[in-house]
Amino acid sequence: MLYTFIYNIDMDSVLKGVLEEELERNLQKQRVFCNELTKYPKGSLVVVKVHGDQYLYRKFRDGNKIVSIYVGPAKSAETKKAYEDRDKYLKLKQDIRDLKEEEKKIRKAVKIYGKI
Repeated sequence: MLYTFIYNIDMDSVLKGVLEEELERNLQKQRVFCNELTKYPKGSLVVVKVHGDQYLYRKFRDGNKIVSIYVGPAKSAETKKAYEDRDKYLKLKQDIRDLKEEEKKIRKAVKIYGKI
């Protein structure tokens, strides 16, 4: 309150500016994460047992079809990389969900201090 009086600062406009910057940062981060997400293959990893041996497949939906892509034997380097990629994919998806929730909160706060 004292700063407002001495320096003639409109705290609502300062807060609105901070919220606008935070919203822009959030949206930029969402764009970066969505672009990063496209680098990883989509789909779930499924182990299939054939004649006692285990093989890893990546399965995903393409329209009404379920597509299966062979990754390799269940204990190979290819499957280890597939599991690592899947973990990174899921982490990015969660980060994007978290950012969207944060965006909702920021937009709600911006409404209180005026439209952007």
